[in-house]
Amino acid sequence: MAQYSVISDVCKTIVDLLQAEMVPEPIAQAEQIGVCDPHERGSCVVGVHIYDISEAGESRQTQPVVQPDGSLRNPGTALYLSMMVSVASKAEKETRALDEQMIMGRVIQVLGDNKRLPEKYMPPSLRAAGETILVSGVPMELEEKTKIWTMFSESYKLSMFYKVGPVVLDSAVVSRPAERVREIRLGAEQKER
Repeated sequence: MAQYSVISDVCKTIVDLLQAEMVPEPIAQAEQIGVCDPHERGSCVVGVHIYDISEAGESRQTQPVVQPDGSLRNPGTALYLSMMVSVASKAEKETRALDEQMIMGRVIQVLGDNKRLPEKYMPPSLRAAGETILVSGVPMELEEKTKIWTMFSESYKLSMFYKVGPVVLDSAVVSRPAERVREIRLGAEQKER
């Protein structure tokens, strides 16, 4: 289970993984790989963007979770993150398409080789949760991809789509169980046997 930052922590983990595996070749600088909105890329050549979040019904918890101090935390919410990774090269017009294809090939290779997000790239809060977070490609027809790009008022760019998760978002509701009876005192009218 993880804190409310779990969604951004997963994105950061994927960016850190891509930066470690893709810099300096085929991407020159780590800052060129990042979480960005598809129409506001800034300096990002490789952009990671979550375009949908859905509840992972098969991973739904129904029972409160006992905390180390004995308190009870309401069940968390298991989520799947729908993620798009896109490439927009800064190369010259004549070589841009080939550059984007090469970069996307490396993205696919890195995420294909890491179908389980490596703990070493996770922020401490995500690592402490001890969850296995899976990354799997989502097969889509070009028409579906184009619809997603249209949501951002952008024309289609070379991109891959992934389902990441499940990740569990902790509930903020924690309660203390009723105190156990530790001592019984008998009144003056009752006699001890």
